[in-house]
Amino acid sequence: MTRLFGPASSAPWLALLSGILLLFIADPALANKFETIGGGFSGSSGFKREWLQKFSFIVGGVCAVGALLAVVIPHNNPLYLNYNNWKSSAIILAILATFFIVIGLFL
Repeated sequence: MTRLFGPASSAPWLALLSGILLLFIADPALANKFETIGGGFSGSSGFKREWLQKFSFIVGGVCAVGALLAVVIPHNNPLYLNYNNWKSSAIILAILATFFIVIGLFL
């Protein structure tokens, strides 16, 4: 019978907890590096907003193409990964595409 909280099983949990704590410590130090370290550069918030907008449009476009391909590709070969669940894949990808494009429009 395996033990849930023994010396051998506590090492992964300790490593996970240490990693999470390290992220909490390092995040505030890196949070404003574009604005404070070296003074940043003029218009850096606009630059970041533009980058996020392009990123969300690209991810939304990739999801839209994936949704379109899930519907258009023939579903007659059972060796295809999308043979049985093509409808749910298309719906999920269409929802994600809509979400990312709307986020891009609001940025």
